[in-house]
Amino acid sequence: MNPKSSVCLGILAFTLPAAAWSACDCGPTYCLDDSAFNAAIAGKKSKALADGAPARLVQLYDKLDHCTAAATTAPDGFSILFQNPANRSINVDGWTAENERNDAGATAGGKGACFVILARRAFACCGATPATERTDYNSALDLNTSDAIPCE
Repeated sequence: MNPKSSVCLGILAFTLPAAAWSACDCGPTYCLDDSAFNAAIAGKKSKALADGAPARLVQLYDKLDHCTAAATTAPDGFSILFQNPANRSINVDGWTAENERNDAGATAGGKGACFVILARRAFACCGATPATERTDYNSALDLNTSDAIPCE
């Protein structure tokens, strides 16, 4: 790099607001509250509703960290995490109203678990707390519970 370009870069770095050049070193789609997030999440929600997903499940998209990468990599459909009350084994299967009813009934006694999810672990945007270090992380289920809806 020639000396003139380094002076220009130095001046540019000092004249831009700190957030513009140092807040997110992970790439633009991983930055929290990036400008494209709202459009990306709106697209996911519209598609899910058009595909017939219940509005209560579509709300799971609102729980994602607010970066475009979280929205664009989120699944287009929902899954059910079911922990068998008898042997504590865990199964993740595609969501259907029937699957949810059956799995919720099987865990009605308070043993086992049943959640509707997008993914087991929260997607961490740049600077966000990793999934397994969040206060809602349940290691027995390998699940961030605040990003899940209990089965009905």
